[in-house]
Amino acid sequence: MVARIRVLRPRPRFVAVPAPSPAPSSSRPSAVSSWDVWPVGVEWDEFRSLHIARCQQCADSFASSLAGEVDDWADTHHCDPEMAVLLALVTNRRAA
Repeated sequence: MVARIRVLRPRPRFVAVPAPSPAPSSSRPSAVSSWDVWPVGVEWDEFRSLHIARCQQCADSFASSLAGEVDDWADTHHCDPEMAVLLALVTNRRAA
């Protein structure tokens, strides 16, 4: 059996947010990923036909075929503080 890897793409509600440009010489503002703005991202997995919410701080996730359920989970998610600290340590990020 051959494993398939499917790239998850952010849903349309996650749009690039223009970042403030430190140098006025730049003619175009640079884009900031939605992951830089929101710690919990919601994506559509076309292969499994599921909406998936994923927290980048504690690695918790939730999947459902109903977008509303996933949005509700993303809006009310609270990280496990111990897990967030441990993940920050092993990924060389600053502890939350």
